[in-house]
Amino acid sequence: MSFVIRMALREIRASWQRLLFFFVCIAVGVASIVAIRSVIQSVRQGLTREARAMTGADVVVRSDRPLGDAIRAAVERERTSGRVSIVSEAVELVTMVRPTAVPTTRMVELRAVESTFPLYGTMTLQGKAYSHELLRDHGVLVRPELLAQLNLREGDDLLIGTQAFHIRGVIQSEPGRNLGAFSLGSRVFIDFADLPSTGLLSFGSRASHQLLLQVPSPPPLPGRRDPSLTLAAELSKTFVNDFIGVRSYRQNEGRMNQNLSRAENYLSLVGLVVLILGGIGVSSVTRVFVQQKVKSIAILKCVGSSSRQVLAIYLTQVVLLGLAGSALGVAIAGLVLQLLPVFVGNLAALLQVDYGLTMGAVFQGLAVGVLVSLLFSVVPLLEVRNVKPSLLLRQDVPALPQFDWV
Repeated sequence: MSFVIRMALREIRASWQRLLFFFVCIAVGVASIVAIRSVIQSVRQGLTREARAMTGADVVVRSDRPLGDAIRAAVERERTSGRVSIVSEAVELVTMVRPTAVPTTRMVELRAVESTFPLYGTMTLQGKAYSHELLRDHGVLVRPELLAQLNLREGDDLLIGTQAFHIRGVIQSEPGRNLGAFSLGSRVFIDFADLPSTGLLSFGSRASHQLLLQVPSPPPLPGRRDPSLTLAAELSKTFVNDFIGVRSYRQNEGRMNQNLSRAENYLSLVGLVVLILGGIGVSSVTRVFVQQKVKSIAILKCVGSSSRQVLAIYLTQVVLLGLAGSALGVAIAGLVLQLLPVFVGNLAALLQVDYGLTMGAVFQGLAVGVLVSLLFSVVPLLEVRNVKPSLLLRQDVPALPQFDWV
């Protein structure tokens, strides 16, 4: 075994320039696989940590109709029993807004919230801290793009429905908003108590009425189901005939994980294709390398080496090169991930994601890199079995049998 390893290292040292392309092909393919999987796994971990903040509550009760007394009574019973600690009501609808002095309109997504908002996460404003006092007495918070579209500034008035609102802040980020959710316009926040004065809740209005529920979190016990899932399931049964949607943040978390797993597997095919294309290059390099080493192989067989030992020498060389190329690929992927926040901008801060290599992606990249190296090299290397010691005295090239079972 020591003879095989020593000979493999000598061959690498003597022929490293010829094998450089082999090395680079594996490194590029492994880097693509490790980088793609590490990014998606890091995003998944970030989204899992922020699942509550992205949902905005432990359980969300949602309806396209005004919430009736029966629904409120059922939620109040849960609050009285201690299964719900805080109930916050909100309404979302799409409407048009315009400056009070200019007849220029823009479509926005209006959200009316109570003083208990947000239950989870943080509402971040530009230049100031969020407080519900900013919304009281017809205050409004808007996104910066709406100010640019309507040529407004903080302190100006904005007409929503039939009521004028005073712009008191600019939203930088908000909780309770799923990443990538389809938006019909800029987000605008007002006080829930001021919503009736806008006249937007008249007959036929398409508003989404929500009850955001916070569930007390008991100490985690092995095998115990999350109480928010239990509450969501029971409320769904209670409201089964009322066109009410009830969803736990755990359900949103599971759906996001499923979508990200699908995206991870799909995008990893890109890295695998790159690696397989590199494998074709590996096969070509190995075939040329073996043809150039015919006399060396014949000498080894003249001094007593068997075809099995010679094959083991070059397979060991391939494994070492595959490991080294895979390690370089992992290093390249790590460098790419360090530079990634520069390109994605505020998205990393929004998701609170720490981009870095994940152990699962690293091990998979190393394994696939070595496997591809072996699979694409073993067929050309099998030609060493047909090299005869007599080739030292002849110039003919060894030929494979017409049909090689191996």
